[in-house]
Amino acid sequence: MKSTLLSKITSNTETIGIVGLGYVGLPLAVSFAQAGIKVIGFDKSQSKVDQINRGDNYIKDIRDAVLREVVDNITLSATTDFTRMKECDALLICVPTPLDKFRKPDMSYIEAACIAIGKHMKPGTFISLESTTYPTTTEEFMLPLIEEASKENPFNRPEAQNNNDNNHNNNDNYNNYNNDNNPPPSQPASSALSFKHGIDFWLAYSPERVDPGNASFHTKNTPKVLGAITPEGLEIGKQIYSKAIDQLHLVSSPKVAEMVKILENTYRLVNISLINELALLAGKMGIDIWEVIEAAKTKPFGFQAFYPGPGIGGHCIPLDPFYLEHIAKKYDFDLSMIHTAGHINMRMPHYMVIKISTALNSIKKAVNGSNILFLGVAYKPNIDDARESPALEIMNIVIRKGARVSYHDPYIPSIETHHGASLQSVELTSETLRNADCVVITTNHSVFEAEMIQQHARLIVDLRNVIQEADENVFKL
Repeated sequence: MKSTLLSKITSNTETIGIVGLGYVGLPLAVSFAQAGIKVIGFDKSQSKVDQINRGDNYIKDIRDAVLREVVDNITLSATTDFTRMKECDALLICVPTPLDKFRKPDMSYIEAACIAIGKHMKPGTFISLESTTYPTTTEEFMLPLIEEASKENPFNRPEAQNNNDNNHNNNDNYNNYNNDNNPPPSQPASSALSFKHGIDFWLAYSPERVDPGNASFHTKNTPKVLGAITPEGLEIGKQIYSKAIDQLHLVSSPKVAEMVKILENTYRLVNISLINELALLAGKMGIDIWEVIEAAKTKPFGFQAFYPGPGIGGHCIPLDPFYLEHIAKKYDFDLSMIHTAGHINMRMPHYMVIKISTALNSIKKAVNGSNILFLGVAYKPNIDDARESPALEIMNIVIRKGARVSYHDPYIPSIETHHGASLQSVELTSETLRNADCVVITTNHSVFEAEMIQQHARLIVDLRNVIQEADENVFKL
């Protein structure tokens, strides 16, 4: 089966399945499709599937014309029918990995993907997880799930499992059954044996490295790490990913690749939390932390600039420490530095509310009853993603304190607050700025004009260093 799959890869006749069509999965699907590879995208959302099949783009980092081209060429199609996984030679999992309400890893999306794959994949399939997770997920969580679910797979033949030669011969006949009208013979789940890793499928981990809004680096030209359970799986994965990615870095195991992803994001968490804590101290001491950073940047070695803000948002950095803590506890290990960094990040929105309260006090106003306008709710500049955005937490806190809140964000037309209310982005005008008792800059979108904001706003809390001129009506982080 390995030689058969490698032959299909060499001749560009393989089919790639992408499970999850969000900000990671859809760009990856497009990258493969642009290389002339047939791609089937799987998602539970019918609206996403319909949009893709119409050529309607919903991911900003993909050019509309590129998506339409690969869809019109029938290189990329999408479906909610997970039984079509049997058509795929490789299945790449790009599903969410959030935290639950107790801040423990929610593995339900990965679990559902693994069970679907086990039930529907054909023998000889390469499987790779791209979602952020904790080390050991691939081998200790995914592998048993896939093998167990494969007992219900209609291509599973218990009699062939007892004879590897027969198993390979039968699997080569897969194409005889590759349609719904002529399904392969099935066995009762109670009597079926499972597919076996290294014989019937290969499993790997290759962490996504998507940076929304980055104009320089995208899916194809961002180097990609890949680790597989076996050397054969690594070889197959390398041949597959090389179609869509310019540069691959191979590592010895999925655990190494999983730890790479955690390291990358935890590195940023620790350093941003450090500069946030120093910013709070500098503020108490009357020191401009932004001036400090600009001076430190002049050192040509040993220093990398990180910038303070109201907290860390996004899909990875605020969550990864909790994934790492989850697995560290199984090894009786205390991640004290990472725990502290996570705690600092979680507290930043509360410190920012104190900053807003202090600013309002300077004009003899309380948070309760004040009109507060927030500029930007995305977690970083120039994107339409508000996941884990500290701006949302700050807004919810001041709402609880009785403030009347509005916001403007050119990328996010509406948001839901923790209180069940829906807010619509207001137009940013001179009148909107004048009517606010306090304007809080929470995201430094490039479209925000510092001069215009400073000219019309009565009181400004600038948490992103948008307004660099000294002004007694501007309170900075």
